[in-house]
Amino acid sequence: MRDVFFIKIIVPAILIIVLFVFSFYLILLPMVERGFMDRKKEMIMELTNSALSVIDEYYLEIERQNLTEEMAKEMALNRIKYIRYGDEGKDYFWITNMVPEMIMHPFRPDLNGTDISDYTDPEGTRLFYEAVRKVEDSGEGYIDYYWQWKDDSTRIVPKLSFVKGFEPWGWVVGTGIYLEDVNEEMKAIGGRLVRITLLIILLIAIIVFYIARQSLIIENSRIDAEKELKQSQLKYKMLVEASSESTLMWLDGKLIYFNQPILRQTGYSEEELLKKGMDDLFVIQDESVADFCERVDQSQNAEAMLRTKNGKEVGVVITISNIEISDKRGFIFIIKEVTRHLLRDKSEQMLEEELRTALTIMNSSVNHFLREPELIDMDMSINDAGNLMVRKQTDLLFVTKNTKDIVGVFSSDAFIMDALSNDADQNRKVFTMMRSPVPFVNEKVLLFEALLLMEQEGTEYLAVKNGQLQTTGYIIKKDLCEAQQNVSMLLVRKIEKAELIGQLQGLYDKLPGILSLLLSSDSHCRNVARISTVVSDAIANRVIELLIEKTGPPPVKFAFVALGSDGREEQTLKTDQDNAIIFQGQHTEQVHAYFLELAQKINNWLNEIGYEFCKGKVMASNPKWCQPVSKWKEYFKEWVEDSDPESILDTSIFFDMRFVYGEPSLVDELKDEIKKTTDAKAVFFSHLAQSVRRTKPVAYSEKQETIDLKRAMLPFVGFARVYALKNKLSETNTVYRLRAITKSEKINPSFVEEIINAYEFLMYLRLRLQSAKILANEPPDNLLFVDALSKIEKASLKTAMNEITEIYTQIGFDFETNV
Repeated sequence: MRDVFFIKIIVPAILIIVLFVFSFYLILLPMVERGFMDRKKEMIMELTNSALSVIDEYYLEIERQNLTEEMAKEMALNRIKYIRYGDEGKDYFWITNMVPEMIMHPFRPDLNGTDISDYTDPEGTRLFYEAVRKVEDSGEGYIDYYWQWKDDSTRIVPKLSFVKGFEPWGWVVGTGIYLEDVNEEMKAIGGRLVRITLLIILLIAIIVFYIARQSLIIENSRIDAEKELKQSQLKYKMLVEASSESTLMWLDGKLIYFNQPILRQTGYSEEELLKKGMDDLFVIQDESVADFCERVDQSQNAEAMLRTKNGKEVGVVITISNIEISDKRGFIFIIKEVTRHLLRDKSEQMLEEELRTALTIMNSSVNHFLREPELIDMDMSINDAGNLMVRKQTDLLFVTKNTKDIVGVFSSDAFIMDALSNDADQNRKVFTMMRSPVPFVNEKVLLFEALLLMEQEGTEYLAVKNGQLQTTGYIIKKDLCEAQQNVSMLLVRKIEKAELIGQLQGLYDKLPGILSLLLSSDSHCRNVARISTVVSDAIANRVIELLIEKTGPPPVKFAFVALGSDGREEQTLKTDQDNAIIFQGQHTEQVHAYFLELAQKINNWLNEIGYEFCKGKVMASNPKWCQPVSKWKEYFKEWVEDSDPESILDTSIFFDMRFVYGEPSLVDELKDEIKKTTDAKAVFFSHLAQSVRRTKPVAYSEKQETIDLKRAMLPFVGFARVYALKNKLSETNTVYRLRAITKSEKINPSFVEEIINAYEFLMYLRLRLQSAKILANEPPDNLLFVDALSKIEKASLKTAMNEITEIYTQIGFDFETNV
């Protein structure tokens, strides 16, 4: 016995320790060293970029005619000259021109103004010449050389610098790190890792000793328990086999014993029956059999449907008795067939839990599955279409008008139906049998969304259009299903089948894990937010459908709309409800009462599921936000024509309105009215811009403990909203708005791209923070602890926060000076 335990426990533990030590010295430590050096190089690159952004500020002042070039250069040099960083505050920046001549060096003023083309370090490296050559070749780069130790000219040490050119003035800006500092830090890190390794080895040894001792005790207990279990099971086996009624015995959810009557009743063989689960054999109204059994105290009867091998479903009454064997819970089912009860059919096959396998594929763009369309002119004959299908080996032809615009689709099904019809005429024109309009999706949608749309539209294909609404190809359902390896439609499909609020709560609880998995697999945060929005919309749709079934059909058409972050498709895991109802026709007490009752139930259900009530009561259950479309038009007209910077801050989220459920034309009508109302309203846009600038800025410093990410993102959202409304853009998503305004506004595209990068980095931090808190059973919030970030993340956060100042400047220039 001891030999067995030694082989099973001690030997593997020793092997693990040996492998751990080898992995530490051969893989981990070198990897840490490389990563540390890479972070140092990235740090000096970011610092140099920061210095260049300072110079660029003064350059822009020249373009704005606020400074002369000489004044701007002098001010920029003076500012860069006194910038210090590092633990001792002695690390600095230097600047040369492309000759090179030294323009500014804070610790070697003797070099300033001199030609340093031939200046070499003790190893003979013409370091300033190499710096210029790097800039000429690629605009930036790293150089190795020897230089004095900070402000100590008597000590020469190796150094690594990053240099980058500022083309308008022909300058080269550089800064560097001393490799001795890096080596010392690496030694310190290596020492700590060695001590941690020794501690881990010691802990493993203690654990192995403890496990070995406990295993002997457990093994003896296991042998005794197995004897007891065998005796108990034998007793129940005899009871089951002796029963004249169809009888099954389950232990820990698995079928272990059954008798001959159940085999005759179901038609299964013994091997087939043993593979079945409770829900494979039985259907109980409104819940799974396993859930029903959990509520059984001692014994209880239940009406159910028994599924037989030939596919029939037989009405039965099950007597379920609770048993316990060796601390394992089990059940005995005694089944009696009935014919007088009509039981509700709940035989929808449950979707499998294959989230991790499918998420990466579901998060792919439909562009990966694009097919080249085969085209045919609408005036060609059906006979010509059939011949073309045979030649091209395709089931779909896209019908064009004058070989340009795609106006319809001609399928092989249409060809077959025409051939089978009594009045078949092969000379008929293709347009008489084509499907029009062509169902399509934007190329930006994910496979996940495309499959949902195919199911909703009842189609096997979708055309794919780019941002200019040009058809670039098409996708077919077969390709997408093969790509996802027959994985079910995941969370949304389950939501669509849910019948109870408890089921929706359980499905909502899966969302943090899914988002955390996506974030850990480096999925783009925009896609993560979109999936969160798709799930949110699916839950809202299902809630409304279930409540309409209970409340009765609506008296008039209506639309349920999302506002705020949900309206912008930027919902996180700490987002309260912002929604409203728009209904058709005029306000009447009866109609208003129906929609208020429905809205109250919707908001209550969503709150129970996990979407908290809005503290500001911006919800459909508020009578003010449950109104006919005519009243909504009055609201927007008042907000636009009688606006002021304070009041418009409270109503700005309504301009992020997005359709979720009901009649979309009501939302389209209202949005068209908003575009007309805001047309040429300079005062309104000035007030909207002022409301953005009045948003209290979030200060950032590495010394502060926390930062509110939600508040930090508000200027980005407001900036995009102002320009989107001004240019009558239909987009509500912040990133899509920013990309669209570059086509309408004279705004530097690189500036907008920097804003997008900053905003998406803040969104990534926010989603990561909230999903981590929920998975740790903590309430999600937006308060980020700065110390939890890496050095690179802190630098990126600082860069992102600096963009807020640029946003305020741009808005002030474009709006507040032009009223």
